[in-house]
Amino acid sequence: MYNIRFIALTDNIDTLKSDSAAMDMMPIMNVFNEWHAANTSKKIRSVLEINAKSGKYRTPFSSYGYIKGDDDNCTPVIDPYAADIVRRIFEMRAAGCNVKKIADVLNNEHILSPSDYKYSKLGRTNPQHTHHLWSVQAVKRVLRNQIYIGNLAQLRTTTVSYKNHKVIRKDESDWVVVEHNHEPIITQELWDKVREVDASVSTGKATKKGVTMPLSGLCYCEKCGTKMKQQSSNGCKNSVVGYACGLYARFGKEYCSSHSITAHALEEIVLADIQRQIDFVMNDAEAREKYIAQKQGMYAVQTAEEKKRQHEIRKRIDELDKLMQTIFEDRVLGKMPEKVCANLLEKYQQEQDDLQTELEELLKRSDMQKQNEEDVDEFIRRLKSYAGAEQLTRQMCLDLIEYIVIDENPRKRSVMRNIHIYYQLIDNPLTDKRNALA
Repeated sequence: MYNIRFIALTDNIDTLKSDSAAMDMMPIMNVFNEWHAANTSKKIRSVLEINAKSGKYRTPFSSYGYIKGDDDNCTPVIDPYAADIVRRIFEMRAAGCNVKKIADVLNNEHILSPSDYKYSKLGRTNPQHTHHLWSVQAVKRVLRNQIYIGNLAQLRTTTVSYKNHKVIRKDESDWVVVEHNHEPIITQELWDKVREVDASVSTGKATKKGVTMPLSGLCYCEKCGTKMKQQSSNGCKNSVVGYACGLYARFGKEYCSSHSITAHALEEIVLADIQRQIDFVMNDAEAREKYIAQKQGMYAVQTAEEKKRQHEIRKRIDELDKLMQTIFEDRVLGKMPEKVCANLLEKYQQEQDDLQTELEELLKRSDMQKQNEEDVDEFIRRLKSYAGAEQLTRQMCLDLIEYIVIDENPRKRSVMRNIHIYYQLIDNPLTDKRNALA
């Protein structure tokens, strides 16, 4: 089309000589070349996967907080200085700091960003065009990297094909993860706590003074289900922080009422209820069982019967196995007609399938019971860790509270106002008002 002449020396191809034998063979050569490229790509991908599964750390630079070891697998070795920064990032996040706040703290203290730190150790100036600051994304990359709990997660990205080198991120289930591969920087408990904070409904909003209120982002309007908006009174020397329905704040009273409440009043109510819960677990010997019954609901009274039923089902399934084996042997020996044998086997097989389905359902409930007990034990442990607390803190709220639903503010002081506190780990997800309103 553009009158360009193409010459391939090794394949003896010259497009100027269109009638040559090499030009006639070119389509076939192209097919073989295509196959060779695809086959080579498959082999390289296979080698990369084998190396990843064997724990070989194949990367030009190690993750922030580690250096590459000298062994065959280049096993990550802790870099003490950067590891301290990593621990601090996780601890700040676990305490409820948002990612932007963490980045600001690191920048204010003039801590080198990961890329700058990498090149400083090499004795070189960072060649990348950058502001040389910790960004929100840099902090998120640290918080999401499993390498800090000793897991080596590789092959997290791939390309569209051997022709299209556009990088795409794999689903996490497709990563190659080698657990307990090297020495961790943080504990599994701290990692889980950060995941819990990430999953929280609260993102937290700082006041003009840079303070994140304990209940910021955790409150919802009872009427419309919208998250309550944190507001500060204007024109006052000492501004008062409060919460109002987000829908009302944005669109007016035609869509919802204010449901307003001051932060101080709400915090007093919540702290009093948490103290009541702490007093309950400290002084009531049956607190654990009551929490489990509350969480388990109707299944709690069935636990003993279900365990008995599980034993009965397993016993009957074993009996059916023996019966079907006996019937089959009698048929082989000619002691039983074929039609009778087929009918009995079909009947017993159907009974066994039904029993197996019932058993699986009972086992699921048993697993649920076990999970409920673990959740209650963890909730009680968290409550006891705040025994004697006289002030509501941000971390306390993130540890204990799932969310809070606030009823309308009554005009008459004599009318009781409803504040519904939903606690983590013990309140049934089915009661989640936000899901019903979403």
